[in-house]
Amino acid sequence: MEILLKPNAIAPRWSLRQQLTILTILFLSLGVAALWLVAELFESRSSAVRERNQDELANADARLIKLFWESNQGQSDKQNKQWDKQLQELSTEALAAFPRVEGGFYLLQKDRLLGYAYPTHGGASPKKDIPKAEEKTILELTRRATSQGLPQELVLQPGLDLLVLRADPLPLWGAVWTMKRTPLPNSKDARQKGLSILVVLINLLVGAWTFYIALQLHWGVQRLQQSIKAMEEGKAEQIPPLKAEMGLLGEAINTMQHRRQELEQRLRRVERLASLGQLVAGVAHEVRNPLASMRLNLQYTQRQLQKQGITTLPISSLLEQIDRLEQLVRRLLYFDQNQQQEELVPASLENVAEESVILLRLRAEEQGITLVYCAATNTLPQVPLRPRELGQVMVNLILNAIQASPEGGQVLVGVAQQHDYFVIWVEDRGQGLSPEDRERIFDPFYSTKPEGTGLGLAISHEIITRQGGSIGWDSQPGCTRFSVYLPKSRD
Repeated sequence: MEILLKPNAIAPRWSLRQQLTILTILFLSLGVAALWLVAELFESRSSAVRERNQDELANADARLIKLFWESNQGQSDKQNKQWDKQLQELSTEALAAFPRVEGGFYLLQKDRLLGYAYPTHGGASPKKDIPKAEEKTILELTRRATSQGLPQELVLQPGLDLLVLRADPLPLWGAVWTMKRTPLPNSKDARQKGLSILVVLINLLVGAWTFYIALQLHWGVQRLQQSIKAMEEGKAEQIPPLKAEMGLLGEAINTMQHRRQELEQRLRRVERLASLGQLVAGVAHEVRNPLASMRLNLQYTQRQLQKQGITTLPISSLLEQIDRLEQLVRRLLYFDQNQQQEELVPASLENVAEESVILLRLRAEEQGITLVYCAATNTLPQVPLRPRELGQVMVNLILNAIQASPEGGQVLVGVAQQHDYFVIWVEDRGQGLSPEDRERIFDPFYSTKPEGTGLGLAISHEIITRQGGSIGWDSQPGCTRFSVYLPKSRD
């Protein structure tokens, strides 16, 4: 039962364009929220910088302690300058891998800070003096680490800088210390302003892009609706090319339209064949009895003339023509739905195809054609078939392919499985079917060969249709394939 929907019977609350416009507004609102989050991020950045610097200084102290013990330093009889120089070399080597980190040693025996180095200072000349503003703080921190035997940390924020200091005990000798100064962002920072402007621009761009997408979808849907309406009214056969996803949707609709037209054409052909088949079968029944009577009378006349010694009349030629007409009538009776059909028996499609190839291989070789059987990848199961009738169809298709092939050509025969069907196919390398042949290829009494009766494909189509299958073809210059589709299930 066909159900017709009234136009706009189920109208959406908002159109697609309205929904995408709302989406644009939401994007802009999210942009404002993003700016607020960026501001919050700048405020919380100092804690992240502090934690990162603390980890870096801990690694730097560990490096200083390791190099101190590996270098066998700690001889108390050295002079201060000599010791300071050697410890400075150790500090430079240890801190070279830590950008913007400065540090050195505290020796308990001397109660002094020695071996100061700032290898990544980046100035015109190496920095060798401990910062005066922090020297007292560093000395107190190292003394506390030495006396307590535990790491000590100190975080200061003088002005716009974040200053992190760390001291680790050096058992029996004193301590090592490191320090890192990091500028913090502020509201007047040009980079912060640039980043904020960039975030705003990105959000505006996203909003504009979303609105552009909305317009594209609106125009695409409108053109799609107009094209579908034109197809329904018969003003157009397919949807013109569209952009992006609308183009893919249009291609899908065009594909469905093409398949629908093919099905309609096949249905019209089947209806036409059914009507022609009924007419042909009726004519065959009417002709069969007169032909039988003519044969009997001619045979009787021939016997009487032979008794009288008259042999000059062409009675034998007339009987041959009657035999030919009777053979044609028997072939036409395939279109009679009331004729007794061959019983369905379990059989192998592969056997039917192979037997047909073997039967016609000599015929193909006589015409200089190579007949090749292409076995299926997997063995096909036996299915209920009418092997004799199916063999007749295969012989007819193979003969047509041989006759259509040029000398030295090749005819391929094979079987396969496709979804819910078993397929037997015959392929030749001939010139292909003309536009007129494509329309009338299955019509009775239509033939492209002067000596043909035009019943081969029509009868083959009738046989396969009775078995619940169909015959399809695909033809282009240099390659034509006929395929017989038989359903796997015969419910």
